[in-house]
Amino acid sequence: MHIRSIQAGFSLFELIVVIVLLGIMATGAGMLITTPIDAYNDQVRRQFLVDQTEMALRQIARDVRRALPNSIRTTPVGSGWALEMVNTIDGARYRDEAGVGFTADTDILDFTSADDEFNFLGLLNSASLAAGQRLVIYNTAPVNIYSDAVSGADPGIITPVTTALTLSVNGIENHVAMVPSFQFAQQSPGQRAFVVDGPISYICVPGSGRITRYSNYAYAAAQPTSAPAGASQGPLVTQLASCNLNYAAGTAQRGGIVTLEITLSDSGETVSLLHQVHVDNVP
Repeated sequence: MHIRSIQAGFSLFELIVVIVLLGIMATGAGMLITTPIDAYNDQVRRQFLVDQTEMALRQIARDVRRALPNSIRTTPVGSGWALEMVNTIDGARYRDEAGVGFTADTDILDFTSADDEFNFLGLLNSASLAAGQRLVIYNTAPVNIYSDAVSGADPGIITPVTTALTLSVNGIENHVAMVPSFQFAQQSPGQRAFVVDGPISYICVPGSGRITRYSNYAYAAAQPTSAPAGASQGPLVTQLASCNLNYAAGTAQRGGIVTLEITLSDSGETVSLLHQVHVDNVP
């Protein structure tokens, strides 16, 4: 007796149907996977833009808060802007009259003639004053600090670049010597003196896609609107779409306000952040 074996298989039609169904399923699965991946990439891109914008705003805000009172100046640069300020690194109140244990003329700052030494009330944060650092007393407007810094006016509000400053300790106070001697033009109502190390600029040019910080350059009567000669520079952001700046200068009754809005864009993603910074204008 013979047993006939039965062989089963796919017909060509069935094979085609299976291939079509598998293709449909693969397409659907691909869409299900691609959508969340794209969403994740978009989220990462947005977060990067937010981080870049926040870091730029914080850096500018730090410099604005440290700025010498009444030294901020701004000017339009195309659809962007330039922001400049004088950087303070230390400060204290100067001695303008005798006190217990401090009665010598060398302890007291004289505003009636050139003086070559005086005391600070207390101690500075710095143990010494470096070459290139200068003293400022009673700056009341941007034009004053930049013009006096360039001209070396004596009397003036800032010690000339040729004046060497030496800091020492005199009991519980710091003593500063100025060589050659210098006469400050006006007294500060609050006896405030500031140690500065030079100007800082931020220049925003949307066409270039960046905001750049400049430092370590010479004072100039006119505000720079492009890279100052010899300046150290570093880009804050490199995917800039737009930037807006408004500076409301302070008065005797209130401080100033710098309002910054920065917009970054990358691959269709756009992030715009606004930040306001209080400006101390008490000289």
